[in-house]
Amino acid sequence: MLKGSTARECNKLLKRTGAFWQHESYDHVVRNEDELRRIVEYVLNNPVKAGLVEVEEDWMWSYCIYNVERDLSR
Repeated sequence: MLKGSTARECNKLLKRTGAFWQHESYDHVVRNEDELRRIVEYVLNNPVKAGLVEVEEDWMWSYCIYNVERDLSR
């Protein structure tokens, strides 16, 4: 798997052993545009939910300047 091979390479470069990736409780293939839209909106809303900003557009570290409705309808 991707995580196993990248963890081995990263540990080799860092001259360390053991777990590299933090445990994840859930991952899967995104199956359609509706699911992608839901996931993107969830991620973009995380700083708002955490009380770090009032609106998602104010999160200065977001690399995603993304209009979900516009960009997924292409």
